[in-house]
Amino acid sequence: MKIKVLLYASFREMVGAKEETIDVPDGTTVQMLLELYIKRFPRMDRYREHIILSVNKEYGHPGRVLRDADEVSFLPPVSGG
Repeated sequence: MKIKVLLYASFREMVGAKEETIDVPDGTTVQMLLELYIKRFPRMDRYREHIILSVNKEYGHPGRVLRDADEVSFLPPVSGG
């Protein structure tokens, strides 16, 4: 199935694109997709515990099973002052 992945801020820089469409097997969860990206882009691992995940513009629980044509966003933690 095809999943659209949107990447923001430092993740965009790591991946070299603001979005990708990738093929994943049926039954892939949000967490599995994140692990796939960490494997492809190891620098993302340092944000593992703080990445904000969304699916179709709603909070994306790591155990959520993705469906064909879902849109997943990876947002890095934000700091400000």
